[in-house]
Amino acid sequence: MKILLTNDDGYNAIGIKILFEKLQKYGEVTIVAPHTHMSGASVSRVFWNESKVYKHSDQIYSVEGTPADAVHFAIFGLKLNPDLVVSGINDGLNIGLDTIYSGTVGAGMEALKANIAAIAFSCDFNFFAPAETDFETVMDFIISHQLLTNKYLLNVNFISKKHTKSKGILLTDIAFRPMNNYYLEGPNGTYKNRRSYLPYEYIPNTDLWAAEYGYTSITPLKLGNRTFTGLTELRKRVNEHEKP
Repeated sequence: MKILLTNDDGYNAIGIKILFEKLQKYGEVTIVAPHTHMSGASVSRVFWNESKVYKHSDQIYSVEGTPADAVHFAIFGLKLNPDLVVSGINDGLNIGLDTIYSGTVGAGMEALKANIAAIAFSCDFNFFAPAETDFETVMDFIISHQLLTNKYLLNVNFISKKHTKSKGILLTDIAFRPMNNYYLEGPNGTYKNRRSYLPYEYIPNTDLWAAEYGYTSITPLKLGNRTFTGLTELRKRVNEHEKP
């Protein structure tokens, strides 16, 4: 299996080095990742025309651009033709609302656009130990249950710092926890964005619940903004209003 490995923390980050070593068991691995830290880039692109690409070895490239840029260049510039795109390991959980902004997730979405299966891996901040111990268990679970698909991204989050050992793997839905956003004013017109979490009742079998209660979560995330339930609801409302 040909594996394209990327991230949003930069090609030389701790998480991507862990994955590069762990993935050798599963196939031929090539790193194409942002040259510098690009967290929060989602699926944005800056490499529309020209950007610098660095070749560090036959297996490692970095791109002056976003995670999505790195994946796009790997597929259409280097023509790597991967069977699987793996993104991470992100330094920080990507659950709930954070998945909207995540460059780690964005890289996987860029793979789906090219009809290539993708997995995103994330850990709690400065807490890579669960990935070191549990990665093969999770990867083997995904492969043995034939979960790899180009229809949606598999968003994997290892256990949080609240726990020392995973209680198991859960297939979860995404959940959104309410929060309070605010800004702190600094000197010379600068502002710092801060947030605090509001009281929340955890919903079982969601990514937030899994993180809170010590499970490794695998959450399928769809590509783009398609919503079949929303379309059905809108059509129903229109039909109701058009009735004589």
